[in-house]
Amino acid sequence: MNPFEFISRTPVWGLPIWKRYWLVFLAIFICGSIDEPARRGCAQDFRQMAEEKFGKDSRIWFSEPGASSLDRWEPRELFEDFGIILEWSEQNVVLVRPEAKSESTISGDNVVRIEPSWTSPAAEKIHRLFEQYQFQAVAAQGNEAIKLGGMPRWQQRVILAEMIESRSALGAPDAAGKLFSVLAKLNPPQLLIATIPVPWGSETLDANLPKIQRLAEEWILDENEAVQLMGAAWLLSGQKRASAIESLENLAKKSKSQILRSYAKAQLWRTTPPAELISDRYPKWLAERDSLLLPIQAGPTMLLAERLAQAGQPVLAISEWLRIATLHADRYHLANKAILKAVAALRSLGRNEEAYKAELLLKRYEIKTP
Repeated sequence: MNPFEFISRTPVWGLPIWKRYWLVFLAIFICGSIDEPARRGCAQDFRQMAEEKFGKDSRIWFSEPGASSLDRWEPRELFEDFGIILEWSEQNVVLVRPEAKSESTISGDNVVRIEPSWTSPAAEKIHRLFEQYQFQAVAAQGNEAIKLGGMPRWQQRVILAEMIESRSALGAPDAAGKLFSVLAKLNPPQLLIATIPVPWGSETLDANLPKIQRLAEEWILDENEAVQLMGAAWLLSGQKRASAIESLENLAKKSKSQILRSYAKAQLWRTTPPAELISDRYPKWLAERDSLLLPIQAGPTMLLAERLAQAGQPVLAISEWLRIATLHADRYHLANKAILKAVAALRSLGRNEEAYKAELLLKRYEIKTP
C-alpha cells in the first residue's frame, strides 16, 4: 500500500467534520453558561480531548504579511505561538492554545516553520534521521512509519515531504516526483509544496532526464495544479516545450495558489535569453522572489543564480548561491549544489581564500549512512 492509499483511508478527525464542529459549538455554549471555576474545568476538558487525539503542543513561527520577505523577517514581524495542532493545510493552521475553549487559526500563507510534537515514535525517528541527513534511511523507512499510523494527517504530510526531499538529495528526482504527486493531492501547506522536485539548477543535464520526461508527460495532464507544474517544468527542456510553456503561463495567471503562481513564473525564467536578463528582467525577478516568504525562496533563488551565471554575471550569481547556503540549510540538495557552484565560481575569479571559506560549509551537508 502506498502512502496515498493509506492516508486517504485513515480517519483523521475521528468524526465527520459537521459532527466535530457541532460538538465544539455545544462545548462553547455550555462553557459560556457556567461560572468561572467550572469554565476553567471545561477548557481543560476541551484541551484534554484535543491532546488525546492530536498530541501535545507544537511550536509555530509565523509572520504578518509585508511588502517583501525582508519585511516579514524583521524581528518585530516574526511571531512564535504554540498549541495542539489539529490541522495544517495551505489555507491555515488550526490549533488549540493553552486554556482555550475552542479552536484558533493562523493563515497558512504566513507560517514559516513548525516544530511538531510528534504523536508517533516511528514518525519522530524518521524526522530525526532527516535532520541528521540520513536520507537513505528516511527513504527506506518513511513509508512504513506512515503505514503504522498513530499521527494526525498533517504530520503524515510532513513525513511524506521529508521523504521527497530525501529522494531529491539522493539524486532520484523521478522517485521524488512520484511521491510529490501523492503529497500534492493532500492539500499540503506552502512549506511542503516547496519540496516540489523541479529543475531549479542543472537537473536538466541529468542522465535520467528521458525517464523523468516520460513521467512528466503524465504529470502535465493531471488535474492537480502542483502536479501539472512539476510536469511542465521537466518538459520545458524537451520536444514538448511549447505545451510546457502554455501550461506554465496558465498556472502563473490563473492558479488560486500563490506559491504555484510564483513557482510557475520562476520556471518561465528559463525561457528568457541571457542577454535580456540584466537589461530587463533582473530587478523584476528579484522582486518576485522577495515577494515569497523566505523559507520558500530556495528554489527560485537557485534558478536566479543559474541564470545570472549564464548571463556572464558570476559575482551576482555567487551572492545568490551563498544566500542559499546560509539561509536554506534545510534544503540539502539545493544548498549542497549552491556551495559547489559558488566555490567553482570564486576560484575562477581568483578569489581562492573566499572559495576555501565557502568550501568549509560543505561539512554541514555530509550525507550520513545508517
